[in-house]
Amino acid sequence: GCSGLTSVTIPNSVTSIGGSAFQGCSGLTSVTIGNSVISIGEYTFAGCSGLTSVTIPNSVTSIGYGAFSGCSELTSVTIGNSVTSIGDCAFYNCTGLTSVHITDIAKWCEIAFDGGSSNPLSYAHHLYMNGSEVTKLSIPNSVTSIGSRAFQSCSGLTSVTIPNSVTSIGYAAFAYCSGLTSVTIPNSVTSIGDGAFYECSGLTSVTIPNSVTSIGGDAFAWCSGLTEIRSKIVNVSDVSMGTNVFNNVPKSSCTLKVPIGSATAYRNADQWKDFSNINDVLLIASDTVGDLNFDNAVNGEDINIMVNYLLHKSVYIDEDGVADIDGDGKPTGFDLNRIVRIILGE
Repeated sequence: GCSGLTSVTIPNSVTSIGGSAFQGCSGLTSVTIGNSVISIGEYTFAGCSGLTSVTIPNSVTSIGYGAFSGCSELTSVTIGNSVTSIGDCAFYNCTGLTSVHITDIAKWCEIAFDGGSSNPLSYAHHLYMNGSEVTKLSIPNSVTSIGSRAFQSCSGLTSVTIPNSVTSIGYAAFAYCSGLTSVTIPNSVTSIGDGAFYECSGLTSVTIPNSVTSIGGDAFAWCSGLTEIRSKIVNVSDVSMGTNVFNNVPKSSCTLKVPIGSATAYRNADQWKDFSNINDVLLIASDTVGDLNFDNAVNGEDINIMVNYLLHKSVYIDEDGVADIDGDGKPTGFDLNRIVRIILGE
């Protein structure tokens, strides 16, 4: 029994804490884990409802299944920078958890979460790095995939910059991030996971790149504040769509802006066709100047698109300077001339 146990110090000679070692020690209010500990076992501190904070030292590489599950009074967790795996349900039902402290965003993104409630951020609302709250998150370009639940429930985040090294956004990666207002997904991402931006209620605009081949179920469900979606997907029929991708998005008021000439395809495409306002606009790929149809080449087809656009379409300018090749704030014949010169190699 551990009925009288209020504090525990794991000495530096210990390298692993066994499974269920302190399970159900509800009187435990303080735990100090020595910096020789490499692994924390399954259910080690499960049901330690008296714990309010815990620091996992830099020596620890793995946190076992259900290790801190049911620690209902836990408000703060510090994760050492050597942790590479967090077992499923490690922080399950830690409903009081409000802040998670880390030292390295890249390592955090690279942890392979296994679903369930493994990630502490399944409950926490605020992420701190080296003592300061992360509100504007710039993910390092060493990151190639954003793991499942990586930033779930992090309502303190107001903006996220995703680098073009990222190819996949995992299950519920940014779910319930109610503070986010806009997200641009770069032209390197091929898959957006189930519920990736589920109930990001503060999100007003999102940009989806042409590189995307699959969008998971509920990916943008309950993003009730969306007023504009910019989809750069040219061949929308080639994209694999999960169920209810845009469930409870205000489809009658949210404008869907799509590449020139593709509006008809969107109006006939599953789920996309539910939007009332589908407008094809001239979008420019900022990484390939003059490539207006996203085929990674600048050629006569782009000239044709530009000519037709200038003759028949209203001007649409966004923060990337859509159709504005020379940077003067409006698409004109000078922009057409610039495209011709690019094609000719001048």
